[in-house]
Amino acid sequence: MGVMVQDPQALYAFEPEGLEAVQSAFLEASAGPVLLHFLDGFMDAGETGGQVVEHLLNDPDAVLVARFDADRLVDYRARRPTMVFDRDHWASYDAPELDLYLLHDAVGTPFLLLSGPEPDVEWERFAAAVLDVCDHLDVSLAVGFHGIPMGVPHTRPVGLTPHGNRRDLLGKFPRWFERVQVPGSVDAMLEFRMGEAGLGTIGFAAHVPHYLARTAWPPSAVAVLEAVQSATGLVLPGAEIRARISEVQEEVDQQIAEGDGELKSAVAGLEQQYDAVAGAADRESLLAEPVDLPSADELAAAFEEFLAEHNDEQ
Repeated sequence: MGVMVQDPQALYAFEPEGLEAVQSAFLEASAGPVLLHFLDGFMDAGETGGQVVEHLLNDPDAVLVARFDADRLVDYRARRPTMVFDRDHWASYDAPELDLYLLHDAVGTPFLLLSGPEPDVEWERFAAAVLDVCDHLDVSLAVGFHGIPMGVPHTRPVGLTPHGNRRDLLGKFPRWFERVQVPGSVDAMLEFRMGEAGLGTIGFAAHVPHYLARTAWPPSAVAVLEAVQSATGLVLPGAEIRARISEVQEEVDQQIAEGDGELKSAVAGLEQQYDAVAGAADRESLLAEPVDLPSADELAAAFEEFLAEHNDEQ
């Protein structure tokens, strides 16, 4: 790695019952567990990753496998935990939790999920700790996911940007990026360090209409679930999220219909651009087509603006 870090094992602790459950679940398996990971706090347009994690953690048989030291990793003054004051006393404190769970898909297949707040400090040490856990549990594949704001319309299917070193699992998607420099994240660095260590990695970034970036957008979460399902073989139907799609889409359509003509024209323009790109999808290179796609600098600027507004709201 070329980076000196303190003992990563001091950053986490296994839960004995959870560790035993993982070992038992994969005792006779031909391959180790799949690890899904999403850390909240960076970029998650449309609350894509957040919706997926919330859905997965509804598993009634979820078992806590390991707990990371959130008290060391999270900057409380930057992201103050919520507390409840009830008349004359403090009634509760929502402590941040950065945990690894053993979950099961719709047909009972076990897998792992790492979720919680993105660490503010000691990224390298945290990455080394996660790699140590992956090695201990014989993880076979790591899968990340989140949403990114894009100049796409809400009236078209959700696009995805796949990435990772297991290109055989990524499927075929139109290529929207060549090379772009964007702010880093722990999830991205995890994928980078895992790849360096020889662990199989894949990830999916769902394209969320930029005007819905700070709204829970169910279609992007469903697109991620379908992509993860296709790549890993896990059965992740997401019925609860799918049930909200029509309602949310109708609300957005109504707001646009009641808005000014400029907004309607902007959506129409995005539809034309999307259709032009989709029509070129079967060609060898999308970027060879005379389509008005955003440049790398424009995309980076959009990411920076989204993060700045997100931080201001927090």
